[in-house]
Amino acid sequence: MRILLVEDDQRIAGFMKRGLAAEAYDVDLASGKAQALALIEACPYDVIILDIFLGVDDGLDICRVLRQRSMRTPIVIMTAKDSAETRQASEEAGADAYLPKPFPFDDLLATIMRLHKSYVSADSLREIKAG
Repeated sequence: MRILLVEDDQRIAGFMKRGLAAEAYDVDLASGKAQALALIEACPYDVIILDIFLGVDDGLDICRVLRQRSMRTPIVIMTAKDSAETRQASEEAGADAYLPKPFPFDDLLATIMRLHKSYVSADSLREIKAG
């Protein structure tokens, strides 16, 4: 499974990439909006993980752009600022899941698997209806 991780904190990004690679995921890293969108244009991803606060960029803005482009790839939003407003903004932007930092790594893995299974099942159903 190919994952795009958009995180500007190199320490966190490195930790997450190593952990996901240890679980046999292929992970690409982006630190901001332009880099993330360029990678998404160049390569299909099975799951996208977005931090909300990316220096000058905003992960929710990236999420909105992807949904406006009708991209159905599952998106996980993660943030250090957990609040009801942030959760609602994530949902309104089109995120499929929300993880407040810090979170147990096992929670991330479970979220990825749940979203991927749901996405694959939905694609299979669309193919059956179209065929």
